[in-house]
Amino acid sequence: MSERAVIALVGLRCVGKSSVGRVLARELGLGFVDLDDAIAWADSEGCCAQHIPTVAHIVETQGWEGFRDLESRELERVLAAGEPLVLATGGGVVERARNRELLRAKARVVWLRDSLDVLTGRLRATDDRPSLTGLAPAEELARVAQAREPLYREVAQLEFDIGGNTVETAARCVREALARG
Repeated sequence: MSERAVIALVGLRCVGKSSVGRVLARELGLGFVDLDDAIAWADSEGCCAQHIPTVAHIVETQGWEGFRDLESRELERVLAAGEPLVLATGGGVVERARNRELLRAKARVVWLRDSLDVLTGRLRATDDRPSLTGLAPAEELARVAQAREPLYREVAQLEFDIGGNTVETAARCVREALARG
């Protein structure tokens, strides 16, 4: 098992990290972890499926800083296990320097990208994602993208533009790019 047995997908919200990650994990025969799900499970203290909080609930009760604390703890736990898997991170995982260090050291990081217009449309179609800034979706995504893109670039070994590809095609292209090194 390599030190970088984890393939971590990073990128803005609604880019498809979870969807592409599930397909990529299946194609590679690896486990899959959605970091937001792991955070929710950890916050529920492993209680039971009907009492697992949503990210929105965690943010509402603990604030973004509390959520980021949980996110950092779960990222460290998942990466420390050393299990080969595909990890779909949350969009803001790169905001903390320690998370970026962990990702660079312990994972092969793939930055998934798509146009802000596409991401805004997806964000508007969901009602389960708490606002990061309180702004309208298009303005929020533009502002967040500007702040996070240098951080994604800092951690990523590979960038992939989804660009209208299906989830299956995107996963295959990422798999092929990873195989090429």
